[in-house]
Amino acid sequence: MIAKLAKTCTLRISPNKLNFILSDKLASGGVSMWCELEQENFFSEFQMEGVSAENNEIYLELTSENLSRALKTTQNARSLKIKLTNKHFPCLTISVELLSVSSSSRIVTHDIPITIIPRRLWKDLQEPSVPDSDVSEACKIDYVDAHSSSDN
Repeated sequence: MIAKLAKTCTLRISPNKLNFILSDKLASGGVSMWCELEQENFFSEFQMEGVSAENNEIYLELTSENLSRALKTTQNARSLKIKLTNKHFPCLTISVELLSVSSSSRIVTHDIPITIIPRRLWKDLQEPSVPDSDVSEACKIDYVDAHSSSDN
């Protein structure tokens, strides 16, 4: 879904959460989105180390389509590993262990090029404040009694 909204997205990695951030600020409008995923709902094991104890986060930018393509292979995965690597350039490396029909497994690896976002830009990528919503709905239902007869 993210790949259809914007060409690039920001991934914020913290000890407890993953956030996908879209901030496509165009003169003619654009799309903004903040998606928060609790890591414990997706990973049985999760390790991360940020810049320092007080800045224990990592911000990176990646092409949404590359991430979408890599994650499509995880639908029937036995295991999934996501690592930050440096293979001639910074990458988000996604390794997927897939089971085959013969019960053997194979590993599929995707290296997604990323850009590490410097700390001085993190302030521009904070969770937006959203006002409390006040939504109400009214519905009119016309009821017709099927048992009444117009002959009476």
